[in-house]
Amino acid sequence: MKFEDFKSEIEKIYDRFSVKRYDKDQIVMIGLTLQNRRANDIDIFIDEDISAFNIVIDGKGNRLLKVEIGFDVESLDILLNVLDLIKKYMQEEQEQQK
Repeated sequence: MKFEDFKSEIEKIYDRFSVKRYDKDQIVMIGLTLQNRRANDIDIFIDEDISAFNIVIDGKGNRLLKVEIGFDVESLDILLNVLDLIKKYMQEEQEQQK
């Protein structure tokens, strides 16, 4: 799955989501904090400033998912749809690296 397709599908799930992929290592302001992001890290934001999900590459080249917010019971369908897409994207990226 290409990043553009992944981004489009995530943003269709919930109109408050936005997706950003970082092209280079940088320090970014997320909410009220400065955070380090490496090239190819991906943030899925709610309302453009709350990082809900973060896909990072660790020192060994593995993709890891961080979930940074809570969801109420009524939002579980949104959460499950996002997690399914993230899983598919991360698996395809892992396969391409082999």
